[in-house]
Amino acid sequence: MEALATVDAVAARIGEEIIEDQDVALANSVLAEASEWARFYGDPTWGPNTAPALAVTIVVAAAARGYLNPSGYDMERGDMVTFNRADAYASGAALTPGEVAVLKTLARAAGIRSVGLVNPNIPVPRSRTCGQWRGYAPVDWGDNKPFPLYWGL
Repeated sequence: MEALATVDAVAARIGEEIIEDQDVALANSVLAEASEWARFYGDPTWGPNTAPALAVTIVVAAAARGYLNPSGYDMERGDMVTFNRADAYASGAALTPGEVAVLKTLARAAGIRSVGLVNPNIPVPRSRTCGQWRGYAPVDWGDNKPFPLYWGL
């Protein structure tokens, strides 16, 4: 699938041009990776023109991190060979836990979801009831009063 953002957006984020073939290839690679992560955690149908602006922003941020530091090192010493990685680091353009949470929220906001009920005491539509109270659902509205149910006959 097509990346959710462009190489120019990554260049603007890092503050320098990306023009060398090798650099453009790296930028395209991290953009593709970040876009797939965004679709995985968000909505698999998102495209460059349909993704929410915040999702595109997250893709650009993750791609910029992956472009600037593809190996994920947080320290390098010149006097000897020592490389460290951040504890929460995941290679490439992986998303942070905060970015994942935002994408999941965006995906839920984009559509209608239904929740299945497995309780045998399920609410019955008013059109199928006889108007008599038959039980209470275990719902607490904050005043410790149960929510009444109608049962159709």
